[in-house]
Order: sequence, then structure tokens, then C-alpha cells
Amino acid sequence: MNRKWKLFSHIVNDIPLKYKFLFIYLLCVLLPIMSINILFYMQNSRDTQSRERENLQISLDRAAYELTQIVNESVAIGNTVAADRTFNGKLEASYSDLSTYYETYDSYLRDKLRPYTDQYPYISWLGVFTTNPTIGSGGSYFVLKDSDKQSEWYRKLTDTKEKVVVASYLDMNPMNPQQQRVYVSIIRKLENFPDLMTYTKYLRVDLQLDKLQELFKKEQNYLQFKLVDVNNRVVLDSNLSYIGEDNLLLPIAKDYLASNNKANSNFISSLGAASYLSGWKLIGIPEQARFQQKQNAVIKFGILLTLCSTVIPTVLVFTILQSYNLRVRRLSKHMQWVKNERFEPINMYEGKDEIGGLLRSFNLMTVKIRNLINDVYKLEIQKKDLELERVRAELNFLQSQVDPHFLFNTLNAILVVCKKHRYEHVTDIIRSLSQILRRLLSWKDDLVTIEEEISFIKMYLQIEKFRFQDRFTYEIDIEPRILSCRIPKMSIQTLVENACKHGLQSVKGDRRIHISAGLDDRYLIIRVKDNGIGMDTAKLNSILQNLHVEEEAGKSIGLRNVYKRLNLFYKDRSLFLIESKAYEQTTVTIQIPIHLILSQEEAAEHV
Repeated sequence: MNRKWKLFSHIVNDIPLKYKFLFIYLLCVLLPIMSINILFYMQNSRDTQSRERENLQISLDRAAYELTQIVNESVAIGNTVAADRTFNGKLEASYSDLSTYYETYDSYLRDKLRPYTDQYPYISWLGVFTTNPTIGSGGSYFVLKDSDKQSEWYRKLTDTKEKVVVASYLDMNPMNPQQQRVYVSIIRKLENFPDLMTYTKYLRVDLQLDKLQELFKKEQNYLQFKLVDVNNRVVLDSNLSYIGEDNLLLPIAKDYLASNNKANSNFISSLGAASYLSGWKLIGIPEQARFQQKQNAVIKFGILLTLCSTVIPTVLVFTILQSYNLRVRRLSKHMQWVKNERFEPINMYEGKDEIGGLLRSFNLMTVKIRNLINDVYKLEIQKKDLELERVRAELNFLQSQVDPHFLFNTLNAILVVCKKHRYEHVTDIIRSLSQILRRLLSWKDDLVTIEEEISFIKMYLQIEKFRFQDRFTYEIDIEPRILSCRIPKMSIQTLVENACKHGLQSVKGDRRIHISAGLDDRYLIIRVKDNGIGMDTAKLNSILQNLHVEEEAGKSIGLRNVYKRLNLFYKDRSLFLIESKAYEQTTVTIQIPIHLILSQEEAAEHV
């Protein structure tokens, strides 16, 4: 098992990274998402159809309920009329002549049934048929004739033992005798009182079919309706007229009555449980456009969901793949360069992920390798340059600083003092001069402590003090904590000597030099300030430009030597600043990062 796993791991490791991502995307992203979307679409489609069928069933039940209520209210009217003993007595009475009947008709019967037609708009006509020959036919009361006995409503009523019958039939249209129309009537026998049954009496309530169609139109956004009687004939259709059409009361196709048939999408509801409505049905035919609209909505939602759930992950996956693949390819390319001894960093946005960390580590590695190579191959050259610069500084210093004028002036001063003061002060001056010359001739150490540099400066300033007497003063302000810090040899002394030679020599009044050194948070700051003749802007700019010139000939040799040695020792991290005002003062400032001084000190100790 372990061997098979290792073999599988080797095969996986041999596959390129982009194909691994592609396999992951296809098998772990695209295929599951598509499967889930298909299942979701199927389930959502079933739920939508089920929910729509429930809504359609509710619409059908609502229409059937309202239609049933209309029939029940009509039956209730018939029950009310049948229970009115006075009314039935008036219809049972035998009238001597028509005038006697019309008196009763005008006083009682005329307005007896009218309130029902006025109160219930779905009743088109309400009347009584009786076998009493003494009444006059007209209005709402008619004597039952032989032609009436041939009508369908009469036959349905006499063929059953029920008191109430709901009948559908064809009869003449009273508005156009040449046409037929469909009637739906509730017929009731008026036989509640046994003593008032000399004549047969029937109450007929004709429903207003256009009102029923208005009832169907309320639900037309959901269903088209067909009202079917006990003989399975279409009594009323939402889309057809019930007057003067060729298809009045035609039997309905059996497919419409196939309830619970999957092939049939129609809805069927019975009209209540009353015996007089037994066999009556209301068929709802769904609007195919509505079903199609719902189905299209489900399809659109499924497509939109599929697009969102596939396009967005696809874009993200390919973006991430491109991010990884591009950076890994660049890393692989630069690794090939490393094999060919080309240590080039990867110049691109690395990112903060693991690949970005790998790129940063590679760039750091190449920089360190390149620096190490530069250090190894150029170390001897740098050492030779340092030694050459030291020799040049020594020669230039001896050439430019320790010149015959200095020795002549010093010796001449000694001669004058010896004659004037009878040799009392000559010993100290000669001793300082000999120490200075001895220091100039010894150039073994490139770095000295500030304490050693200041001691040498004090000897030089004593000679200048001896030379100018009361016309020369100097101040040395050094923080005690920096006395052990090491700096390049003769760096401060050169600035002091340059100030005495070029700044103070031409001054006729008092000559002053102030030397200070101290630390702030980051730097060692050394300043040499004199009140000499200073320089104008043009001369100062010329001197600053000469600091960067490679040639050693010309003026400002001492300043250029100090500047170059500071850059050599501190890798261009030191600051060399000259400020001057003509005929007022000159200030030279040196700033050295303190951590470089400490590292130099440690290096000197190990050496």
C-alpha cells in the first residue's frame, strides 16, 4: 500500500502545475457546481409546478365555492318562499274571475318576489308555475301548460323525488325568439303545507349567466372555466357565449374529466355536497401561457444561477492560477539563470502569500550571493584602493599641510620668543613641534580615538597660540562619552589646520576657533567653527564641487582628502557640510551614523 501511494505521489508530482489546477477546477469546482445546479433546477422546477398547481387549485376552489354559494342562496330563497303560508294560500285560492285575481295580484302578489331579484343581482328571473287555472298568466306567475310540461326543467323535476333540482336546458331567448340560450335554473316544489296542495306549484329561479361569467373572469389569470352539468354537458364556458351558439350544451370530451391523470393538466371540483348539486362539476383549464411563463422564469433563474456559480468561480480560479503560474514560471526562469551564474532579482509585485514569500527569499538570496561575490572578488581591489588612498592622503597631507611656510613661521616665532623672553618658553614649543612631526611620519593606524585626535589638535593649537599670542583663542567642547569612539586619523586636525591657514591668517583682529563633538539619537556630530574671512557663495560652491573631483591637483586638497576618506570608511553614509559667510565665519560639520562608529570600533579591536 505504501509503495502504491509513493508511486501515485510521483505521478502527481510529475504533472505540471497548470494541469493540476485544471484538474482541481474540473473535478472539484465545475463538475460539483454543474451537478448541484442541475439538481437544484429539477427540484425548483418541481416545486414551482407544485406551487403553481396549488395556486390553481385554490383559484378553482374559490370559484367553485362562490358558485356553490350562489346556488345555495337561490335554494334558500326557494325555501323561504315555500315556507310562506300566506303566499302559498294566495296561489292555492280559486278566483271567480280575472278581476278578482288581479285585485289580489296588485295588492299582494305583484311585489312579493320582486325584492329577491332586486337584492340578488345574479338572479335573472324568479317565478311560479301552478296548475291553478283561475290565476292569470303574466309577470312572475304562470299557469302550467302542456308546452311547459314538455320542457326539460319540468321533466327533470318530475323524474326525481327531490324537492329541489338544479337544471340546465335550452330554451327560447326572450330577447330574440329565433335564438336559443342556455338556462340554469333552481326549481323547487311548493308543497310544505299539506292542506294547500290542491294545485301543484313550482318555484323557478333562473340564474344570470353573464354574472357567472364575470365570476369566472376574476380568475382568468389563472384558469379558464367550464361548468358541467350532471349529463356532462358544458353549461357555461369562460371563452364561449351561452346565447345563439352552435355548441350550446354539447357533451364534454372525456379527457377533460380524467381527474388525477398525469397526462391531463385540468383541475376538476364538484359543487358542494348537496343532493341538488350532485353530478355538477367545475373544470379549470390552466392558462398555458402562465405555466410557460413560470417555467421560463425557472429556466432563466437556473441559467442565471449556473452562470453566476460557474463564471465567477472560473474567473477566480483562472485569476489565482494565473497569479501562481506566472510567478512560479518567473521563479523557474530566474533559477535557470542562477545555474548560468546570472543572479538577477525578480522585478515584479511579489504578493504576501507563500509564493510571494518564496520570491522575496529568492531575491534576498540573489542579492546576498551577488554581494558576497562582489565582496569576495573585489575585496583585494578595495584593500588596495584603501591603501592607495591612505598613501595619497599621507603624501598630500605632507605636501599641502606640512609645507616650508609652516616650519619657517614656527621657527621664526621660536627665534623671536627666544630673544624676547630669554628662552623660558622655548622648551614646550619645541616639544609640541617634535610630537607633531613624529605623528605625521607615523601612519600605521587609519583609525584613532577622538581623544587621541583632540590631543594632537591641542598640540597644534598651542603652536598657533604661541604664534599669534593674545590675538588667537580656541575652545574645545567634547562630550566625555565619545572620547573612545574611533574616527579616521587627521580628519578633525585637517579641518582645524585649514581654518588656521585659510580662515584666520588674513584676519587682523581676534582669531577664534571653536571645536565641538557630541552625540544625538542617531549621529556623531563634529563641528569646527572659525571667525575667519569666510567665503562668498561662488567660492563655496567651487570648493564643494572640488570635493567630488578625482584629480588631486589644485586647491582644497585637505578638505577633499577628508571627504573621500569619510566616504571610504563609512560607505557614503556620512555627511560633510560646509557653511560660510563672507568676512564673518566658516563652519565645517561632520555627521557619522553612530552604529557605523561602533561597528568600526569592534572591527578595530578584533584586528
